[in-house]
Amino acid sequence: MGVKTKVLELAIKHDMVPMKMKWEQAVSAVGSMYKNMYYLLDPEDRIKLSKMMENWGIEHSEVILKRLGASRDLHGCALALISYHRIFGIKSSVVKETEDEIMIHVYRCMWKDKRRWTPKICASIEAFETGLVNGIDSSIKHFYTKRRSLGDQVCEMHLSYPKQVDTDFNSRAVCGLA
Repeated sequence: MGVKTKVLELAIKHDMVPMKMKWEQAVSAVGSMYKNMYYLLDPEDRIKLSKMMENWGIEHSEVILKRLGASRDLHGCALALISYHRIFGIKSSVVKETEDEIMIHVYRCMWKDKRRWTPKICASIEAFETGLVNGIDSSIKHFYTKRRSLGDQVCEMHLSYPKQVDTDFNSRAVCGLA
């Protein structure tokens, strides 16, 4: 038995297992449980599961905003999302931030390489993020343009305000109808 094994045995015996090790195991197990539950459900119930995740995100939006002291804007949404990423062992960061849009790259998560993990399961879990964003500011759009589960190097998330429509533009006049 090696020194590392002896140290871990001592840590286990005296309930001194590092929190990071405990949390990684717990988060990994939650992901596996979610995946297995997803496959147990028929397509209609999978939609209900995603809706449940979205509602859970909405419920958590107030709590996380208060804890972070964040604002109800793009930056506050990004901060809330990244804080939840950290909680669930997801490595992500803001790679672009403008007045109207924030782009976040996700570099690593606990689940992508699990057997039978699919983009559909990612999308189902993503509903939590959508709910979180909607609970913070329902005018902000939340969507992905890249997914690691589809072979991309990163998951690329976008948060943006809807484009403003020029109300002075008269399409009927341009078409010769006015």
